Amino acid sequence: MSKREDPLVQFCATPMQGIGTVLSVDEASDTCSVEMPQGPLCARRALSCLLVPQAGDRIWFAGDLAQGIYVTAVLERASAGPQRICLPPGSRIEASQGSLTLSAESLRFEAVQLSVRADDAAMSVRKLVGIGREATWSFGSIKVISDLLESFADRVVQFSRWSQRTVDGMDQVRSKQIDYRADQSMQLQAENLIANAGNLVKFDGEQIHLG
Repeated sequence: MSKREDPLVQFCATPMQGIGTVLSVDEASDTCSVEMPQGPLCARRALSCLLVPQAGDRIWFAGDLAQGIYVTAVLERASAGPQRICLPPGSRIEASQGSLTLSAESLRFEAVQLSVRADDAAMSVRKLVGIGREATWSFGSIKVISDLLESFADRVVQFSRWSQRTVDGMDQVRSKQIDYRADQSMQLQAENLIANAGNLVKFDGEQIHLG
């Protein structure tokens, strides 16, 4: 190596750090153009710098010209607004012991696929709204306690091996047509039973007992 090349190599390998200003950001390559005391240089976002830099940010850089310059931290941002934290693919936020709390005035999850797994889960909300195309639930036991339960559907289909319902007050059904069928027996029992028909009342059977 010549004497002329030796100082240049040493200069490129000399560590440098300081404060710079982001001129532009190329999100495709995750690099920034940073104005430094040495002049404008290209810098990569360090793995530890989770806050994505923006143009106009004052940042702290470190590295050398041979291995590359890195943006290690965003020190100050002039523009207000939502900040974006970017993690590498397959990242995981973990608290090995104790609890982990996410607190915000408004919390939103966006994902192509969302999976929640827990031994026990509890949810307490004042108002819950769900919108979707299809829902499938599989539970061993379901208990619903509510002051008012309303459901609206174009079609309701239910299958069960055994069904029981107890209503303390009035049980009222209004329909254009009602069809009740039993393979073995059907029993109607009441203190007072009233059956009214506008046109026709028909009883059909091998034996009919009245009274």
